[in-house]
Amino acid sequence: MAAIDYTACLHSEVFVTTQGGNFPHFLLGHRRYLYGGHSKTIKPDKRKLALLFDSTTIGWKSLKRQLLSMRSHSDSKAVELKRPNDSIYSFPCPDCMCHANRTDDSKSSSAT
Repeated sequence: MAAIDYTACLHSEVFVTTQGGNFPHFLLGHRRYLYGGHSKTIKPDKRKLALLFDSTTIGWKSLKRQLLSMRSHSDSKAVELKRPNDSIYSFPCPDCMCHANRTDDSKSSSAT
């Protein structure tokens, strides 16, 4: 069942993470790799969502504006560059790795 879940989420137009852990990290990285960082993956800020939904005085326009703001921030994360301490599974960057490996290979071959 997990394989079916993974495959359905991988090929969906939009993926919304609901929890932490390895499953969404691998899936986020796989979607970024397959779609070149252009997959719709929404990572909602659960604390902000809880505060919004808990508010009894919030109006529809305010809720919509804040949700769109959170979504635009989440959408921009799809093209983020990997920071040194980020997971290789969540932020694959094969172009950088390939260039680094080619540079290392050329240095070692020129030294011999």
